[in-house]
Amino acid sequence: MADFQVWLVHWFAHASPTVAAAMRTQWGWPAAESIHFLGLSTLVGCIGLFDLRLLGVGKRIPIAALHKLIPWGLAGFATNVLSGLCFLLTEPDQYIYNPSFQFKVLFIAVAGANALLFYATSWGRATAKSASPDAPSTAKLAAVVSLSMWVGVIVCGR
Repeated sequence: MADFQVWLVHWFAHASPTVAAAMRTQWGWPAAESIHFLGLSTLVGCIGLFDLRLLGVGKRIPIAALHKLIPWGLAGFATNVLSGLCFLLTEPDQYIYNPSFQFKVLFIAVAGANALLFYATSWGRATAKSASPDAPSTAKLAAVVSLSMWVGVIVCGR
């Protein structure tokens, strides 16, 4: 693992001197932090609301209707990936060797795998015309895992 980390730090240090230069200006880092916060708020707001609906909050709102927020959540995720790369390209040592950052990346990966599993197993049953307002138990489990992972991402990001 140490060899991989050394390679990664070396690669990031030379990958984008332009990004690093922009981030080291007076407003670069604060601007990227603000953008990162807005992306995370959008992501967790949209995904979290959908997860809460799967758990039974707001049963009068159809699950499929709240699913229309997911593209906004994905836009928030893309915003975070791009702004997060700015931090990583500027100060790779600060992140690569940090256990909190490593857990954050792990939680993001688990959240992504959980979402794929949800769509492969529960999405069709949760949104079928004959589906009850109560989501299937597998969808509820996916919602609990999703919420837990995104809370973990927030905690580790701090």
